[in-house]
Amino acid sequence: MNRLIYLLLTAALLAGCSVEAAPTAAPAAGASLASATPVASAAPAAAPSVTPAASAAPSATPTVEPSPTPIPTPTIEPSPTPIPTPDPVAGLTIPDLRQVSYGEGEISIGEVWINASNYTTYRISYPAGGLRLTGLIHIPDGPGPFTAIIANRGTIARDIYQPGMDSRAFAEYMVRRGYLIVAPDFRGYAGGDDGPNPFYTGFYQDVLHLIPQVQRLPMVRPGPVGMWGHSRGASATIAALTISDQIGAAVAYAPAPADLAEDYWRRFRNSGGNPGSDTWPFPPDQNPDAYARVSPINYFDAVNAPVMLHHGTADTTVDSSASVKITEALRAAGKDVTLHLYEGGPHTFQGGQETLYLERTFSFFSERLSPP
Repeated sequence: MNRLIYLLLTAALLAGCSVEAAPTAAPAAGASLASATPVASAAPAAAPSVTPAASAAPSATPTVEPSPTPIPTPTIEPSPTPIPTPDPVAGLTIPDLRQVSYGEGEISIGEVWINASNYTTYRISYPAGGLRLTGLIHIPDGPGPFTAIIANRGTIARDIYQPGMDSRAFAEYMVRRGYLIVAPDFRGYAGGDDGPNPFYTGFYQDVLHLIPQVQRLPMVRPGPVGMWGHSRGASATIAALTISDQIGAAVAYAPAPADLAEDYWRRFRNSGGNPGSDTWPFPPDQNPDAYARVSPINYFDAVNAPVMLHHGTADTTVDSSASVKITEALRAAGKDVTLHLYEGGPHTFQGGQETLYLERTFSFFSERLSPP
């Protein structure tokens, strides 16, 4: 009993001690408190302050840029060489015709055609750019030399044509007054060779080949020749003036339009819509530029001879406006031109109008070309 009290007092003293006792383990089940021996607990040591070591900054992971996807080099196909569009009037334009050499060869004078009181007419043939063409030559009586005029007749159907048609009245009037007259039949007529005639450029060349050959005739006075034409022959005369510088004076009697687009539509109307594909290969609205380049009216700057025109105001074959426009264009180009309009006159003059036109023509050639 006394021992128990002693133990309790000792335990109380220990509880009040400033040194904390370590907690004792709970007694095992069934053990008596008297047998538990208290064990002094050592004061717990202060936990050391641990400064965490600075962790090393993670090394930057390099960003791997993806390799660019290669762009395939395009295969450039070579552009096809453009095929130039053929010029539909190559070799036919007024500038092209100026580049041609004309007059190779000589006129051959054949049999007598007319034996008149003061002149003689002969058949002739002559070379023209690979063709052999025919015509007439009217030679005044006398020793010569004579001033020569080329007379270009108008369009006549081949099946009725005879040499001298449409130029005979002019030729007889002039040859009786001392001029030598050469009248070509044109290609495809009166036994002459045929050949292409687009835009009537074949007729132009038939006349142009004749000029130097006429000049070389022994009975012809040296120098430029005169030129006369009626209807289509007048158109060939106007065209020849823009190509040759060997025409000394020219007369155009009722010429067709020198603007070939206008002439096409005139022929279209007069033919009932069929102007003829041989002379008109395509219409002007298909290629206006081509028509401009074959139209003599656009080249009047090259004309160097005086020109006289005659036209009836009642002409139903070629309206007199064609001569008016030719005259206006020649004047605008600063050329020497005279126009005579015959009130109520037809395509081919008769009676007093014919006499007046012939008198005016004779005076013009006498003054502007040379006397006969």
